[in-house]
Formats: sequence, C-alpha cells, structure tokens
Amino acid sequence: MIKKEIYPKTKRVSCKGDKVYLTEKIDGSNLVFFKKDDKLYFAQRNNIICIDEIEEQKGMLYKGLYQWLLDNKDILEAELHNNSAICGEWIGMGCLKYNVDEFDKRWYMFAKANIDDDYNLYNLIYDHELFIYPFVSQEIPNFIGIVPEVTELINLPNKEQLDSIYEKYTNKVNRNVEGFVINYKNIISKYVRMKNGQLKEHFDRGE
Repeated sequence: MIKKEIYPKTKRVSCKGDKVYLTEKIDGSNLVFFKKDDKLYFAQRNNIICIDEIEEQKGMLYKGLYQWLLDNKDILEAELHNNSAICGEWIGMGCLKYNVDEFDKRWYMFAKANIDDDYNLYNLIYDHELFIYPFVSQEIPNFIGIVPEVTELINLPNKEQLDSIYEKYTNKVNRNVEGFVINYKNIISKYVRMKNGQLKEHFDRGE
C-alpha cells in the first residue's frame, strides 16, 4: 500500500463569465482506478492500493467496495489501458441517499486521465464523449455509471442563475442534489448547495 492522495481538490465556482457544461455533483467518496505495468490499482482518500492487496486491506475499504471489486476487478484489469485512469464517486456513504431506480450503480465516473511513474494524474478530461478511450474495447463496462448531465450553457452563470438552475433541476429530479460541477474549457469548479445533508447557500470559499 502507498500512502498518497492522487485526485486534486476541486475549487468552488467563482461565478464570473464564459461557456460551461454542468453535471450533477454526487454526494460520494472519491475513487480512482488505474492500470500500471499490467496491474490494477485503486486510490481512495490518501491511499493507493494494488488489487492484490484487497484481502489484507479489506477493513479500510469503502463500504461495499470489497465485494464490488471481487465482482468486477478482472474486467477492469483486462479493459483498462496501461497508464490510464478513470476517476469517479463511490456512492452510499454520504449524507444523501440515492434511489436505486435512478442510481443503479455504486461507482459513477466523472473524468478520465493518465498516471505517471510517481502516481500523479495528468491529462484529466471531463468530456463524457471521451470516456470510452481508457478502455481497450472502447466500451464502458455496464457496472460503471456516468455522472448525470444537468445542462449546457453559452456563458458561465452567476450565482443567481446557478440558484435558478438548481431549483429547476431539483424539481425535475424530485430529490435532494448536492450541487453541480462546472466544466469550463476542461477546468472544473463546483457549486455546492448541500453540506452534511442540509441545504445551504453557495459561497466561493471552502472545499
């Protein structure tokens, strides 16, 4: 096991001008899978774990992850290209509860990337249309979900516009939503409305 957190913190959106894509911010736990030297690894919080270590590290894994890995690790190891990474959220451990009719996967992908020899991510890409390329078959396995798309806008919205989009979206999906991830020219920031399960006003500071 390697002690290292590889996925960078996401900044809050500053709400100042230009074109964007909005996706739903999932209330989950960050989880990255990557392949290096023909071996599958995954990174949760600040730990990088080789798939061969899951038995000895079983007690520290996210809730439900151990069995999910047993079920899917062979496909992931065969399908991922070497030095490719897929980044996402593991659901079921946050304050928000997701209906299995709408969220029938445990892990939802939001980015693809590459991994260097020092276990750092680079070439992070958030375009959903490109998510097939880390996989040998160029098909996303059926046990992997994709974070929901909210809307596409011509200009970066201000806080009042984001508040309006949030209200309309939550009414449409009829459930609580943690917030949005805003993708502007492949640079992401976040608009957060729920903290610890409680509805809050978005502000520009904080993680």
